[in-house]
Amino acid sequence: MHGKRDRRIADRNSPGSTEQKQDICVLLDHIHGFYKAALDRLPMGAVPSLAPRLLKAGMPFGFLDPVSNIIANTVAYAPSPSPGSDDEDEEEAPAPEWILSKIITDTSDRFVFELPLCRHRSHGMTIARRSLDGLVNFLTTRFPYLYAREALSYLLLSRADHRAAVRLIERDRNKRRSASTITYRTTMVALECAAVCARHPKPNVLVKVSLITASRLSDVTTLLAGQDPLSRATLESLADLLKQEPASMDDPTMLSLDHLCGKEKKKNKKRKRSQQTSESIEGSRPHKRRLGPQLTFRSTLSLKLLLLGKIHAHYLRALAKLPRDGLRKRHHCSLLKGGYCYGPRDPVSNIILNTIWYGSMFPTPQKFELQFKVDMI
Repeated sequence: MHGKRDRRIADRNSPGSTEQKQDICVLLDHIHGFYKAALDRLPMGAVPSLAPRLLKAGMPFGFLDPVSNIIANTVAYAPSPSPGSDDEDEEEAPAPEWILSKIITDTSDRFVFELPLCRHRSHGMTIARRSLDGLVNFLTTRFPYLYAREALSYLLLSRADHRAAVRLIERDRNKRRSASTITYRTTMVALECAAVCARHPKPNVLVKVSLITASRLSDVTTLLAGQDPLSRATLESLADLLKQEPASMDDPTMLSLDHLCGKEKKKNKKRKRSQQTSESIEGSRPHKRRLGPQLTFRSTLSLKLLLLGKIHAHYLRALAKLPRDGLRKRHHCSLLKGGYCYGPRDPVSNIILNTIWYGSMFPTPQKFELQFKVDMI
């Protein structure tokens, strides 16, 4: 219709919108599925202490897939024993149905759809809902100028897998892989912030588990593979492994999400090929194509802020290349008036050339020249 604006993905995430509530429900369904799969793999009957640890610290973020993260974070968390308490393993194990009832989020509660949750209400929420807050916080901390509502859209497209969401954001922003050290630092800070946001009882434990699983990936995946459910002996071996120090702390390239996801992609290549073969057979049949949301997300404000950040970096590099005394005495005026970043060369060279050209063509009158060197530009 003439004059009517096309609908965009950003419209789905206006605060309090019906679409945002639907998206949160869909994401919670994915997260509930992660916990159901983790419960099927954990020997709750053999180790009764796993249930309270799962409900407090079994969160789906880290360097592994969401289900493996839940298992690793559950096994690694050891609550402080209360005085006079008996051995935890002597207690009767709760039924899996009861545990799942404590995980499934009641969407009839209107406060569930707050993003982020209010601090005084988050303690009463299920671990699934708190984990959703942690996933959103992980993305907004790791990527500058990313808003919570945008992070929600990326999680929706990636089915609540934050590793896939990271790749989507980097592809959307056309971002090259940053230096491994920067990736390592920002990722670890984002994990700690996510753990705090999700009310993990010991955020430092989650960060340490993530470091260990990343640096000892082959050992952890070997323990978690091939058993359904996991045996008690396997859990004890995993717990011992997660108590050790990370194996290559000086090699941050091992701690890149892209690096770890790439390994997982290689393992799943054969399975994907078989799936593609079956899909190609089914695809030969005539069917209606289902229209879904676009696979990319665009937010004008976020992109503007990202662009300003990149331009700011160009000016910092130009300032570093200009002579210090000349910049503080003469070039600062021409830089602020005519030092634009566009021209025939790269942005940094253009800033320098335009600054010098403007200063030579429009010199400051002698009576207005400063008699001191400026300390700040």
